[in-house]
Amino acid sequence: MKHLINISTVLTSALLSQYTYALPDDINKPIEIQADEASFDQNTGEAIYKGNVFIKQGSIEIQAQYLKVTTDAVTKKFSNLEALGQPAKFSQQVDWSGNIVISKGNEIHYSTQESKLEIMGDGYLSRMDNSISADYILYMVEDGTFNAEKKDTGRVSMTLQPQTDKAAQ
Repeated sequence: MKHLINISTVLTSALLSQYTYALPDDINKPIEIQADEASFDQNTGEAIYKGNVFIKQGSIEIQAQYLKVTTDAVTKKFSNLEALGQPAKFSQQVDWSGNIVISKGNEIHYSTQESKLEIMGDGYLSRMDNSISADYILYMVEDGTFNAEKKDTGRVSMTLQPQTDKAAQ
């Protein structure tokens, strides 16, 4: 069974890899945050937002009930976002054609330095009509690869669209 999941992951990665990079300017855009409550500690570079949290940074959008933002002490740029919700949601435009990756889960951790998105608890990820559901999804934004696993009972569920030959269209 694990062999089938590995084959599916390789196949999905191959299908998704044709559209692999997120918009390069997202990380350099200002971050806009709205919430019911906010607190910031300048010494640690940590900000906490609670209640109806909405974030936008370039094409990145996050919705959650709780969000912790950590700033890198050296670069002074946002390095980690941790979102909690029922569900928390994350989306980002991944190419100039307007393709978007959409994800949701009970917990979302996004590392801007590693371009790594972790989705935990009722995880879902969709990209160009391909989708995956699992308790845990690790998505590498820069190269479009992911690992998924079902931690409790159940299985990883994937929907893959057939690849079309654009030359024949």
